[in-house]
Amino acid sequence: MSKVINNENVTVNVHNPGELVSDWKTALQYLKDGNKRYLEEKTIARNTNAEDRAELKSGQKPFAIIVTCSDSRVSPEIFFDHKLGDIFVIRNAGNIADSTALGSIEYAVEHLKSPLVVVVGHSCCGAVTGAFQGGEYPSNLKTIIDEITPEISGCGDVDEAIHSNIDSVVKKIQENEIVKEMGAKTIGAYYDIESGEVKFK
Repeated sequence: MSKVINNENVTVNVHNPGELVSDWKTALQYLKDGNKRYLEEKTIARNTNAEDRAELKSGQKPFAIIVTCSDSRVSPEIFFDHKLGDIFVIRNAGNIADSTALGSIEYAVEHLKSPLVVVVGHSCCGAVTGAFQGGEYPSNLKTIIDEITPEISGCGDVDEAIHSNIDSVVKKIQENEIVKEMGAKTIGAYYDIESGEVKFK
């Protein structure tokens, strides 16, 4: 059951951290509603954290898994306007689905029963830009670039490459055996760092 918060005299239904959400459409609506609040500058009050921590001390029930970039301008808890216990976040440069990211996703869908995985790419992504432009990179960074490069082959510009990268990561997660077995829904999204809007694919 959702939690009702009085937000500047407006009633807002948000995720109750003790609530297990089994329907991916409900989870998606929570994200859409949160981004709408963020865009309208009507974000929820943060004075419920002590109550939420008490609820969460015995376990977590995040309603969505967010795979996104490490970019400091891209913070899903902020642009989706959610709290402790709401979303299970996996971040790395270029929002790639390497083995460690996939392991984290498998944990969340199988053990935490999260019904929705959202791959959020963003405008002005440095990792995708690096892969698009090519060049020499340190060995660890090169592993990220090498993950992205084949997926953006043939793209005409960086923004097209960002979308292509999102789509390829979504497909890779959709093909994961545990994700399929658990019936989790995987979709892509694009975050515009200038406007703050998230557009779901």
